[in-house]
Amino acid sequence: MRATVLLLGVLLSVLSAAGMAANKTGQVEQRLYRYQSVDGAMAISATLTEAAIHAGYQVLDQHGRVLETVAPAPPEEQARRRRELARQEQAKAQARRDGELRRLYAGPGDAERARDRQLQALQLNIDYAENAIQQLNGKQDEEIRKAARAERAGRQVPDSVRDAIERYGRQARENREKIKEYQEDMARVKEEFTPIIQRLRELEAQ
Repeated sequence: MRATVLLLGVLLSVLSAAGMAANKTGQVEQRLYRYQSVDGAMAISATLTEAAIHAGYQVLDQHGRVLETVAPAPPEEQARRRRELARQEQAKAQARRDGELRRLYAGPGDAERARDRQLQALQLNIDYAENAIQQLNGKQDEEIRKAARAERAGRQVPDSVRDAIERYGRQARENREKIKEYQEDMARVKEEFTPIIQRLRELEAQ
């Protein structure tokens, strides 16, 4: 709290010096405004924010003396203004997003083609993994048959055969996990592009 008071004192001194310099040049004496900022801190400046105008403020001279105290607007007016400011911020944010979409895509058809390219790439990965699984299953089956022949002949199954059976099975499982991830990626791509394409259609119709 003491640090805040000292900081305000320094600020008043700086602004006071600026105000006195203005007086010496024959300009009108500068007025300052003290108000509570949106984060709850006390602020002093030569201009007023819209939030301060509605929340109330004090008019100071360059020496920090209070010249006038302006009461806050009625609660209903403050609430209405907050809603209006929120609406304006939402509109600005939407305009920024729309501008970004227009920079990325020429229109909804362009976004659809970008989506389809990603889906096709993921589908190729799935096809490749499925083909690998088929090959691995075939190799594993062959090693299993070798193990069965050894057991029927009363011989011990070679370690190399056991290792191959385990390795081919593990690789097949890994590829099945990859397929699951690719399918999740496809669902994510579709989900991400759905609102993008919809918004581009709305913009195109405007």
